[in-house]
Amino acid sequence: MKKFAMMVCGCKVNDYEATYLRNKMLKEFEEVSFSEVADIYIVFTCCVTNVAESKTRKYFHRARRTNPAAYIVAIGCLSQIKGDSSDFSDVDLIIGSDQKDKIMDYIHENVHDNKVNKEISTAFEDLYFDEYLNKSRAFLKIQDGCNQFCSYCIIPYARGRERSGNHETLLAEAKKLAANAKEVVLSGIHTGRYNDGEYKLYDLLKAMIDQKIFKTIRLSSIEMNEVTDEIIELMATGDVLAHHLHIPIQAGSDEILALMHRPYTIKQYQDRIEYIRWKVKDVSISTDLIVGFPNESDELFEKSMETIQKIGFSFVHVFPYSRKSGTAADLMSGHIDPKTKKDRVRKAIAIQDELSYAFNSKFIGKTLLMLNEKTDGKYSYGYVKQYFYVRIKGSYPIGELLKVRIIKVDKDWVEGEYVTE
Repeated sequence: MKKFAMMVCGCKVNDYEATYLRNKMLKEFEEVSFSEVADIYIVFTCCVTNVAESKTRKYFHRARRTNPAAYIVAIGCLSQIKGDSSDFSDVDLIIGSDQKDKIMDYIHENVHDNKVNKEISTAFEDLYFDEYLNKSRAFLKIQDGCNQFCSYCIIPYARGRERSGNHETLLAEAKKLAANAKEVVLSGIHTGRYNDGEYKLYDLLKAMIDQKIFKTIRLSSIEMNEVTDEIIELMATGDVLAHHLHIPIQAGSDEILALMHRPYTIKQYQDRIEYIRWKVKDVSISTDLIVGFPNESDELFEKSMETIQKIGFSFVHVFPYSRKSGTAADLMSGHIDPKTKKDRVRKAIAIQDELSYAFNSKFIGKTLLMLNEKTDGKYSYGYVKQYFYVRIKGSYPIGELLKVRIIKVDKDWVEGEYVTE
């Protein structure tokens, strides 16, 4: 039997699409580690940051070194943007943001001259499948593409315009996935803009909750102005919709937000967070933050740090600004030197560590629900519904929702103990 290896870079949408392909591949091929010799290597690419691009290219080269005769497949955003560049000289099959449902056919036909379609389809590509290999958590892609065009972001050019899945199809797929997974993460490039005619994100959430499909539903990243009062009410009045929202702020000053073409001010963002916390007392609010954006002075960077401390996020994903050809920010003056960006990342991460410690410590002595994702015999590990990682002593079934009492928080671990009924 021929062997394949797969590497997934980037977002939860890539994870979903990779799982679709993996399920198909496993019916005909044996999967091995990416570091092993394989007949076929598959890389789901990412271009959201320069670091992600660099890692993706390294995987191409590593695969070719490991087996010079291998068939190498590159799929996704970087393929769409740069598939015709020398970066892809080691790649045999290049798939962008379309035709993922045809990959198996191309592999069987040993296609070596596939060209990325520069005109990305406006139709939602339904990659329906009925089993997630992870027995605890599944991802479900409900939306693709983005119309927002933030000045720093290449993704609208890589993924195309917004499009959403049919809600009846998604509900049917969710029921299939729930046979193996207790938790689902609803994912998209712009998840909050899910729109199947009159059927919006709230309606999809409400249907999943009413039909009792999953024990826990999570939302992937969602914009501040898309967290509607109805969605907040769903979260506040039940425990199926996880008490966690990842709401990108991207910058902590109005000056930089305007340059980024972000559709809100800091006050509007803060007011919305305060309202969510008023309605959902134990909610976890995490965020994305870009530092070193063009024209971010030392004063504006310090203002950004003050903002994230004032809001008090549960955790912050910190990114140095990545210059992307074809975006509006690429043409701006005032680009920041790499050393300054690196220093700012370090300072922001130090603040993030303090914020996470403070948030997690609030739950000492409280009982939470943890989805058990793995066990090593001595401990079991998983995320609680407020989305921080916990370990408890003992070996418990994978995929089970466990009641755990938080007993200790330090820089390495949040410790809990199993609570019997």
